[in-house]
Amino acid sequence: MCMDYAGQKTGFYTVIAAVCHQKKGGCMQLAMKVVRLELFYNHAASQRFLHEIRYLAPFFAEEVEHFCLRLLSLLSLYEFAPALAQTAGKGPDLFVKDEHSHYRLWCQVAVPNDKQLQRACHQSDQVLLMLPEYEQQKYLQAHKQSANLQICGVSADTLNDFAQMLKSNMQLSVWRDDDVLQITDGQLLLELAAPPVSSTLH
Repeated sequence: MCMDYAGQKTGFYTVIAAVCHQKKGGCMQLAMKVVRLELFYNHAASQRFLHEIRYLAPFFAEEVEHFCLRLLSLLSLYEFAPALAQTAGKGPDLFVKDEHSHYRLWCQVAVPNDKQLQRACHQSDQVLLMLPEYEQQKYLQAHKQSANLQICGVSADTLNDFAQMLKSNMQLSVWRDDDVLQITDGQLLLELAAPPVSSTLH
């Protein structure tokens, strides 16, 4: 399913048209080849301030919703220093490995098939699915919960607001206080619940 941008705020299409194009079926794909992200990250509990510039390459023909979920997952898990997958495939979109290349955390932002999920739960200590809320509800109704699996839903409003922040040259500030993240580009502000992953990843 695609993100529905109908009825959005004034100026939304102007912003989104600069970084995306519409493909057949109404889904929005990223037109950018590289995103430069300057990130200011504050964690209240640990009193840490981090500043980083990184370059992110969207997957080929990646849809806006999928890229937004990958980036929101990165921000949510930032203190664990997750790595981003370089290409789309059967593996995780983000992951944390130990010194023996064992998966400590496996994160995906699209619904996996049963075989992929079984592989993830077998190979990783923790598995996180960061899904749009409509996918989360369908998934919970159709599948049994595994012991090391967590499923988080991201609302359509959050995805739409975050899509408006997308630029080829992004600057984001993130403030994490307990289990809530506040994310702003200096114009828009959104809140996101932090995923319930184990602190042993530190």
